[in-house]
Amino acid sequence: MKVLKEAGLKLSDVKHINLTPLETRAAFERKSVEAAVIGDPHLAVFQKTGSVRILRDGKNITTQGGYWLGSRTFVKDNPELVKAILEEINNIGKWAETNPREVAELISPEAKIDVPTLELVSKRRRYTLRPLSEKVLSGQQTIADLFYEQKFITKKINIRDATLSAEQYAAFTPTDVKP
Repeated sequence: MKVLKEAGLKLSDVKHINLTPLETRAAFERKSVEAAVIGDPHLAVFQKTGSVRILRDGKNITTQGGYWLGSRTFVKDNPELVKAILEEINNIGKWAETNPREVAELISPEAKIDVPTLELVSKRRRYTLRPLSEKVLSGQQTIADLFYEQKFITKKINIRDATLSAEQYAAFTPTDVKP
């Protein structure tokens, strides 16, 4: 939606179809769609075949990646345990970032994507944790505001109402987590 807005378009100016990544690939092969929004590893598969042209990459679009979630009560009551879990997740992420070939070999059988393509994907993504910073929260607020504008949600959301304080996050964020 942000890219459409950049181009002076609204969602109503395009025909929006929800497809899974595999359905998107099949739709491109049948030439039943002209453009799509897709990410790795499926983007890497398309790039490898040379069958698509990137119209717009993800630069300057708020995409902070995934989130590790816990209930407010659990996180507030167990900061040491949460920190230990996040430290281990971050250690695994560090290993993944230094061993992209091994990551690709582990994922390939389940993903049904060849190892070289998955190695490319692995090299261009971040596996380590990122702190929940003001920049991340602002980006999430931008998305929430855009969803409200587009009427995807009916109630205006303040992201900060759903988050803990900076001090509470500091209590369980591993010390080596960097932006």
